[in-house]
Amino acid sequence: MKFWQAQGADLVVLAREVPFEELKEIRAKCPDIKLEAFVHGAMCMTYSGRCLLSNYLAERGANQGNCANSCRWNYRLKLRLNDGTLKELELNEETRELFEFFIEEEHRPGEYMPVEEDGRGSYILNAKDLCLMPRLSEYLELGIDSLKVEGRNRGAYYVAVSAHAYRRAIDDWRADPEGWRPSAYMRELATIPNRGYSLGFHEGRLSHHAHNFEDTHTLAAFEYAGMIVEVTEDAFLLAVKNRLEMGDVLEFVPHTKRAPLLLRIYKFENVRTGRVTAEEGVNAGQKPLIRIPFAWLHEERDTKQLREDFPVYTVVRKEQPLTEEAWARLALDRTAQSVELGKMGESAYQKRRLELTAAMTAASEGVTLRTPRLGVDGCCGRGCNGCLYFWHHPRYGRARELLRSKGLGALLSEQEAQPGNRA
Repeated sequence: MKFWQAQGADLVVLAREVPFEELKEIRAKCPDIKLEAFVHGAMCMTYSGRCLLSNYLAERGANQGNCANSCRWNYRLKLRLNDGTLKELELNEETRELFEFFIEEEHRPGEYMPVEEDGRGSYILNAKDLCLMPRLSEYLELGIDSLKVEGRNRGAYYVAVSAHAYRRAIDDWRADPEGWRPSAYMRELATIPNRGYSLGFHEGRLSHHAHNFEDTHTLAAFEYAGMIVEVTEDAFLLAVKNRLEMGDVLEFVPHTKRAPLLLRIYKFENVRTGRVTAEEGVNAGQKPLIRIPFAWLHEERDTKQLREDFPVYTVVRKEQPLTEEAWARLALDRTAQSVELGKMGESAYQKRRLELTAAMTAASEGVTLRTPRLGVDGCCGRGCNGCLYFWHHPRYGRARELLRSKGLGALLSEQEAQPGNRA
């Protein structure tokens, strides 16, 4: 910090990996330079900007803002046999008891970190998202000048809700530091897509709760519904961003401290065509603009205040339907965060993991392809190139002879392909 201050820097942006204890030391020894700390957003699986995976696997420079997110990919465990053949090691009910795989780091001898994989692969490198809202008061008390919330490659809904939550949290802490609690703002941050939240390096090192081994997708119980693009004397004009169904509850996220405005919507008036629809809902593909009259907001009497609280660019969200597997993932994410904060024990986390595993197994049961995968259980009739069933089963001997007499790429005629010619 002192070096950069000597070069004329007024503000230094600290990496995500700086622990809070180091941050306090920097603040104490460098009181005359502004500091910016990263408090919310995606975590890099290595030191920020120094990951070589993206360069190696996709020729995209992570330190140039062009990371391919290779750490989010699905990896599978392979086993090379003594004869040189490569096999995929399937961890099923029979083999699971025979093998355990661990990583031992050079400077941590005797500390074995498990490598876990299920039928869908492994996400061992997949870090959860950083969220320091539960520790925000510590950063404000320390006098950090700027709090960094991730915005690159994020949508308007993500940026609006996350920035609004931290803005409200900061203002409320300044008004009442002793009575400030993070729970209300955490509920708001849970409505934006995330990989599960973690304190990251705040305590000095990561725990296993800072990684999501089961899934790599961002997830939330809410989704972006639309944005207010115009406010007339008697209505909001809403640009639709995701499909809306009759009966959906729209939540208008305010710019002020008031609670979100809720509206259960039953019909949709297209501003451009004047057409009013109900049962069929509204798709976002045609970029519809719908009118929401103030008269529908029967509990809102002061329309002037309504315009002030929900101006142009106000984002609107709605609940989205999730599978049982997705709900189990969200429950595991919340439990992991509570364990990390010391509010719950490790047994609760392991219980949630088992529930997610059961939900994932149930989701995959009964799911089959329309046609045989290996082409040895019967012919699907699609004429696939390289089909083992076709090339080896006696039933198709006559058809194979006919194909051999034809030129490259020529097909059987309809008469030749009749069932009587197959044998």
